[in-house]
Amino acid sequence: MLPPLDLHVHSQFSPCAEDVTILDDAKMAIEKGLQLVAITDHGTVKCPSWLNKYLRELERVKGVFGDRLTILSGMEVDILEGGRLAVSREIVKSLEVIVASLHAVPANVDAVEYWRRSLLNVIKGGYVNILGHPTDLGWRKIDPPVGYVFEVLDEARDAGVAVEINFHHKDPNLSFLKLAVERGVKLVPNSDAHNLSEIGERGWHLERIRAVSPQFDSVNWLRAEDIL
Repeated sequence: MLPPLDLHVHSQFSPCAEDVTILDDAKMAIEKGLQLVAITDHGTVKCPSWLNKYLRELERVKGVFGDRLTILSGMEVDILEGGRLAVSREIVKSLEVIVASLHAVPANVDAVEYWRRSLLNVIKGGYVNILGHPTDLGWRKIDPPVGYVFEVLDEARDAGVAVEINFHHKDPNLSFLKLAVERGVKLVPNSDAHNLSEIGERGWHLERIRAVSPQFDSVNWLRAEDIL
């Protein structure tokens, strides 16, 4: 069974989102049988202008559904050059779930080497819970060499950083996912929902993990107690 959680969900505070709101996200999560969600809107600048409104709305929705669903604060934070986080350290430390994602690579650089260095450094920074869509750089798919993948996965495992299986981006690729299972990295079945229909859709996650790990029970899933 997949753990009944989704730690990468967007709301009305993400400009690329569609029909999601914190309130409707919570309703859908309950309908789909989830027990824990994190609302992780995009953090692209040092101090996101929407943050205070987001926190107020989050607390309001917790007051409505707190007896049926655990709702965590969070953010999907852009990884910048050198593995720096786009959002200030103070804000990152104040939130409960940080998903770090690489959405862009500068022009005229080796994308795979940039990927390796950025992910290693962001893990070592110590503020990240989850690596977001790890082989998708803003809808640009990459297939890093095995040696680089080993480095990133082993660093994540040793630091307790999870790798997400991302429904919205259909990521990571199967070779990366297979190595993540084999290296004992924690995995989390996230939706990265930008619309309500994506929340709680677990069939794709099951197909993805079974494609690389017939021994389903051997997967090191991220559990609620790892976050709470």
